[in-house]
Amino acid sequence: MIKKTTLLLFLICLILSSCTTDIELNSPGLQATIDGKLFRPDIRKAIIHDDGTLVIVGNTGTESISFTTSSTDVGTYRLQQINKVSFEKNDIKFISEDGISNGQIVITEIYDNLVSGNFYFENLKSTNGKSMSFQNGWFYRLPIENFVPEIEEEEEEIIITVEEEEEEENPEINPCLLNASLTAMINGNEMITDDHDAIPFGVNNPSILIKAGNEDEEITIVFPVNVTAGTYSLAGSGNYSATYSLFNEKASAIAGTLTITSHDTESKCISGGFEFTTTSGVIVTEGLFDYGY
Repeated sequence: MIKKTTLLLFLICLILSSCTTDIELNSPGLQATIDGKLFRPDIRKAIIHDDGTLVIVGNTGTESISFTTSSTDVGTYRLQQINKVSFEKNDIKFISEDGISNGQIVITEIYDNLVSGNFYFENLKSTNGKSMSFQNGWFYRLPIENFVPEIEEEEEEIIITVEEEEEEENPEINPCLLNASLTAMINGNEMITDDHDAIPFGVNNPSILIKAGNEDEEITIVFPVNVTAGTYSLAGSGNYSATYSLFNEKASAIAGTLTITSHDTESKCISGGFEFTTTSGVIVTEGLFDYGY
């Protein structure tokens, strides 16, 4: 009896160990079962847009999927609420249709700027009348990156012209942004920044992302647009978050503080200080910023 019990425990441990190893080996990962066949894209991304929506995409070269949640908050997003699911295979596109398609996306965890969750979709329809369903879908620790719009070369001249006209019509730029500054000590060495930007984003709970950098480094800090003077805890994601990048290798804050010393919502000028430690062990201290948005 003891031998049988020991063997059973060994088999259970072996199975659990195999499952855990599979997840670790495929981190980050994205996969689903499509009509009984495994779909596991080599390219997978989680992209956050200025309005706060999160788009998860996967591509194998011949097949691609894209689905959207209205925010990065942990929770369930039903297909009737998001209504943005598409799958393309061999130039045939399947999309969700109101009243016909069903499904949901569940964000189970946002940690260290990584998103995990699961999903299923039923009856995505194509233009030729065929349908397709996704079962047992999951995504695991996908790094969240900011959306960068692509500009077609043939449209570039027109866009530049429009921007020039807008600049002529709206010549005034917030002087606090023109004189923006951010300094910090990185592992005891001074970081001097010469490129500064402030990006408001989000609809329901709008935030501001300020970033500053040089040729090699970049710091980003996110906080609510209605933040008031005070001290707040920094993390890798959420309402108050920060990251440090060296040679495009981004590391999120695991602990730290953000201190807002002044925030004038009329002039849209804000200043404060910060310090944090990143997942890669970088220690950021004596941070100071003075921005407009």
